[in-house]
Amino acid sequence: MRFARSLGPHTGRQARAAPGAVALSLPFALAAVLSATARAQAPEVEVRAVSEYAAVRTGGAFRVAVRLAVPAGWHIGWINPGAGGLPTTIAWHLPAGVTGGTTDWPFPETDDAGGDVSHVYRGTVTLFSTFRADSGASGTLRLAADLSWGLCQAVCIPQRRSVSVAIPVTRGATPRTPEWTEAEAATRLLPMLERGAAVTATREDQGLRLAFTGLKAGPVTGSWVTFFPAEPRRPSVVAPVRRIANGVEITLPLAVLGDTSVRVLGVLVGAHRPGAPPPFRAIAVDAAVAR
Repeated sequence: MRFARSLGPHTGRQARAAPGAVALSLPFALAAVLSATARAQAPEVEVRAVSEYAAVRTGGAFRVAVRLAVPAGWHIGWINPGAGGLPTTIAWHLPAGVTGGTTDWPFPETDDAGGDVSHVYRGTVTLFSTFRADSGASGTLRLAADLSWGLCQAVCIPQRRSVSVAIPVTRGATPRTPEWTEAEAATRLLPMLERGAAVTATREDQGLRLAFTGLKAGPVTGSWVTFFPAEPRRPSVVAPVRRIANGVEITLPLAVLGDTSVRVLGVLVGAHRPGAPPPFRAIAVDAAVAR
């Protein structure tokens, strides 16, 4: 896109606009109006934070679930939004006496708009963040998070929200909150690697080979899976599953890696209809890349 050039400093003579300068400004003015209209008409994403426990034990770990209710017909991006859209982000602000803040993200789905494949969330999305209260923590702990995302339909509208939760500190046992039962059901959507299972990554001439061994529940030979790389703007890939000794493997194009990548990070999801559960729990992939 080209911009009209500056006319430079005033020289005492009346400066004349360059030919076409007014015409060039109209599309930008129109785009600004359309953008403002889209922002005004875009629905709100409901956000709320749910504490795991009614009170936090000193020296103990606890979780906070942040739930985003995406309106029907709209979607938001995963941490790697793919070819279009904006990533969803969360940044925690922690009080003295609290450490951690690592967030677990549910697996995404694909959205194919004219050949541009995005990695998206629809419906209710639940993020789980883990913290630890120091042994000297006391009083009430107030945790706050800033979130951002692009709410997308025909266009993507940037939105921001902040949520907070206040949790008293105790030295005795504490029950879980009633709201946590509902939130905890969403943990089944978090990618994981089964205990005792392993994944290895090998960079070869024909692509990146991922081998999975020790899986009790996972992709079966001849099925198809989607790999979502965590690195921003890297494309997702659909690949067939092949059998190997003690497991299965897939081969991905090297485009899922950065030029200097020494690890492959991402999520493997079995083929399924949008909105339906996949045939096995999404697999978290985190492996050093061998040559």
